[in-house]
Amino acid sequence: MSAGPPGRAVAKSDGGESALQSMLPHVFDTLRREPAVAITLAYLLVAMAGIFYNYWFYRAFGIPVLTLSQISDFLVAGLQQPMALVLVLSTFPLCWLMDKVNARSRRKHLALIRELRALPTAGHWQAWRLRALEWRVGALWYTRLGYAAVVAAYGWTFVGLYAKARADALQRGEGARVEVWLNGEHDALPASSPAGWSYLGAVANYVFVYDRAGQRAVVLPVNAIARMEPHALPSGPAVFAAPAR
Repeated sequence: MSAGPPGRAVAKSDGGESALQSMLPHVFDTLRREPAVAITLAYLLVAMAGIFYNYWFYRAFGIPVLTLSQISDFLVAGLQQPMALVLVLSTFPLCWLMDKVNARSRRKHLALIRELRALPTAGHWQAWRLRALEWRVGALWYTRLGYAAVVAAYGWTFVGLYAKARADALQRGEGARVEVWLNGEHDALPASSPAGWSYLGAVANYVFVYDRAGQRAVVLPVNAIARMEPHALPSGPAVFAAPAR
């Protein structure tokens, strides 16, 4: 089986090598030309980080926050969590590392392509390998999809671990505590211990609080709340009643 004119094949490989070695410079050039795209992508990453965080955090308390949220809550979810900005910034060194690994892999593949094309004759295995390597080097959509998948998986893992750590801290009794008065009620909403309610967060129409001693989360409609106040704890360590079994 003939491999075709080696000179022209190698020239074709050399001509595309510089463009295929690294993707980040081309991405940065595009973002510099189109700053609106850069802002949109950054905001999308922040919003997705916030949505992931809300899902994993409230999941620990059994709250279906995505069902209770509105579109406006999704748009500002990331802005409510400083870690979302950390996630966006941390994706840049991740992409840089991926780009270096990808460039090294492409250089090795280009060298193998030259060797295979330089063969006077090639068997079925060599021909199949040559076609696979040419596809791998030339399939930019495949590389872009791989970048997006790795960044999404990294973000999901990073945000999930952070949300779990925050949920564990609140379940241990850390975090802000509040007292809640409902409309028409003279007394504050009773909790299972004097420590009161831990404040979890809120969306447009609901406020979420947690009773650590009773190990229960409560979803309160915003229009049912008369007022909320920080809970003043007595001096000394907080004492929680044992959870009911």
